[in-house]
Amino acid sequence: MPMNKEFLAGFFEGVENADERIEKILKEHEADTTGIKVNRDSVLKENKDFKERIEKSTQERETEKSAFQKRIEELEAKVKAAGSDEAKAWYESEIKKFQDMHTAKLADHEKAAVKSKAEFEELYAKYLGTLESAELDKAMDGVQGFDRSKAGIFRSLFKDRFKFSFKEVDGAQKLLGDDYRSIADTVNAFVGTDEGKFFVNVTSSGGGAPGSTSAKPTVANPFMKGKNWNLTEQGRIFKEDPARAGRLKKEAEEASS
Repeated sequence: MPMNKEFLAGFFEGVENADERIEKILKEHEADTTGIKVNRDSVLKENKDFKERIEKSTQERETEKSAFQKRIEELEAKVKAAGSDEAKAWYESEIKKFQDMHTAKLADHEKAAVKSKAEFEELYAKYLGTLESAELDKAMDGVQGFDRSKAGIFRSLFKDRFKFSFKEVDGAQKLLGDDYRSIADTVNAFVGTDEGKFFVNVTSSGGGAPGSTSAKPTVANPFMKGKNWNLTEQGRIFKEDPARAGRLKKEAEEASS
């Protein structure tokens, strides 16, 4: 079944802001399948270059600040040493001009800093997303029997459900979730759930064995709230028989109303 709103509805039954989250996933999936991807090396280099520009700009401002302070001290010394009121007034006017010029420069630097901060936040989000995608792809490759044909769906659902950020652990920065689990650990835990098993091909065989095509267990309406609720079975039915999925879902809704 194609990746569309109808397919994803089964995964977000009863979830808050389901429509909004589904639309977000579909946009990400479209970008992924049409090849609009960020080159990891390019992003890493861009991030490094940006940091270097920030450091250079900071050093330049510190140099200007030191030069300003030194010049002010020189002019103030001349004011004290001035032999006449006229000379003193001239040096004081020079101090005022120099201070005004420096204030204008500081204002320009402040504007540049605000702009740079916004650029950095945008770049950092891009950088973080690229690293997260690389780690997620590696984690998917490490799952035995992972169905790569469902990788796009898995990636979109995973990013919607789990959020990661850099956290300091034992003096090192690591990309971890709110529960301090790595992306790989989170993926392994997720594919072990009933919902996550949808993305894994079970290779065992024999009548009634998990994943066996010869004898699939009969499951009650998986859209029914309560003990019969089964996201894995919902996903399978949506894929194999969308019309049946629609009927079962409608039956469940009528039963619960």
